[in-house]
Amino acid sequence: MEILYRKNYKELLGYLPFVKVTLKDWMFVDIRITDFSDKELTVANAAESVRALFRSHEGKLFVCNDREILMIIRWGRNNPPSPIADHVSKALPEKGCSVFVHEPTVAGVAKLEILITYRKPLSEPTFADIRALRRENVVIVADDDMFMRSLVKKGVGAHYTVIEIADGGEIFETYKKSVPDVLFLDIHMPNVDGMAVLQQILAIDANAHIVMLSADSSRENVEIATQQGAKGFLTKPFTKERLQDFLNKCPTIF
Repeated sequence: MEILYRKNYKELLGYLPFVKVTLKDWMFVDIRITDFSDKELTVANAAESVRALFRSHEGKLFVCNDREILMIIRWGRNNPPSPIADHVSKALPEKGCSVFVHEPTVAGVAKLEILITYRKPLSEPTFADIRALRRENVVIVADDDMFMRSLVKKGVGAHYTVIEIADGGEIFETYKKSVPDVLFLDIHMPNVDGMAVLQQILAIDANAHIVMLSADSSRENVEIATQQGAKGFLTKPFTKERLQDFLNKCPTIF
């Protein structure tokens, strides 16, 4: 099936006498795209998608303007028009499709009108969206010291969902799955260092609320952590009150 544009209008007119010979075998399909929410979609893209579906059929696709396509297709006598509508609907993903079957003309020409509202697929929810819609607060404590993890869980576990991680290599994937409000992250973690994890997470979630943990609260450690995006630095061992202070500073904690 060939695609013709307005400059090829005479070629379309020259094709019509061929159609008239077996007129009742043909169907005229008016495809109108009523909304382009996705700026990357053009009527030319739509025409190419439709042609790919019907390339084995005789006919022409005529691009009338930037919203309309006329398809003249040899569909066969007495064949229902619904398969055409189904195929066209599937050619352009994420859209609404309305089909109107017109009565044949006096000359016996079958006509089908398809209105397509093309909308860009909804984007995946962001980390901020997930936190805003969630009915609980989630805290991750990543520390290879079981005592420290237990200290956090006992300190705040009655009010928050607490996830414990002992291996630095597991933090990134667990973070993406659980989308915590706060991550308490030990600087010295096995397999993947805490500072490296900090950079990985901030690369995908700029609003991540990460508090670094360490027994070494030297000015250098504190400055490096905060310069790289950590929201705070908690020296081990810590009290329940100090832990809660950092949670209270998180804007998504309720």
